[in-house]
Amino acid sequence: MKKSKSAHRYLLIVNPEAGSHSTMKALPEIERLLRARDADYEFHFTKEPGHATELVKEVEADFDVVVSVGGDGTINEIVNGMPDLNKPLGLLPIGTGNDFARSISLKVGDLENAVEVLLAHDIKKIDLGEANGRRFVNVMGLGFEGRANDIGKMLPFLRGVPKYLVAIGGTYLTYKRMPLRVKFNDIDIDDKVFLMSIGNGWNVGGGLQLTPSAKLDDGLFDVCYVQNISRFRILQAFGKLYDGTAEEVPEMEMHRTTELHIESDYPIPAHMDGESFNPVQKEFTVRIIPAAQEIIGNWSADKRIK
Repeated sequence: MKKSKSAHRYLLIVNPEAGSHSTMKALPEIERLLRARDADYEFHFTKEPGHATELVKEVEADFDVVVSVGGDGTINEIVNGMPDLNKPLGLLPIGTGNDFARSISLKVGDLENAVEVLLAHDIKKIDLGEANGRRFVNVMGLGFEGRANDIGKMLPFLRGVPKYLVAIGGTYLTYKRMPLRVKFNDIDIDDKVFLMSIGNGWNVGGGLQLTPSAKLDDGLFDVCYVQNISRFRILQAFGKLYDGTAEEVPEMEMHRTTELHIESDYPIPAHMDGESFNPVQKEFTVRIIPAAQEIIGNWSADKRIK
């Protein structure tokens, strides 16, 4: 533990498994950067999946700021431990996808930038999503996206964009549309669906922009709904998923809503912030929780934020 004149005490929750064990390799650099800036911090380490949720509840009392040192899954676990804590959350992103870090304009792969943003303490209250009682900060994906996430979990030897490309490729070759009943706004869908991405943030899967116009603080989900699309069209449109022009693809319907109800007669492959929803569900009620969490971000760099 480092004692100093720091204005805030930082609880750094470290996931040793994140980014194919990249967090542990990065700790000396994190310590160097924090010490150089006289930060007051303490590391606590997760021991198993889900531990971060309980850990933040157990040890947060002596700290002013909770910091996720890991990837999107670590953030998701921490957020689910913070509903009643009323403390800001910061990020030192060292995960596989780091999608939420992109959504708050952190430079992925640049720890010095992440530390500078953290210590600058620029806070915004953002919305959170909630599905069947579990919260998410960035995105919930169902169907093709959920299955690709499951396949990605079976590829621990890969990380970053290559991991997602391999997972998407494997899903592309095997996935079939699944029957869903979906209700939101005045829309009632009962059909086979290819993909549904419910975005609070604007990117997923290592930088894919399925909901490119989503804003973290507008009180709404952006929903990308794809009922049917051919394999050829997926290849043809893939570039638009990375450059922010997915809305130009006719098969990709875009909607905004505050709540959805989704059900199927079959288990629905789904993830929240890159974490598979376990146990697998056949029904989801998904709602937005406006202005639910303080986040330390590089907000001046993001023109989407009010």
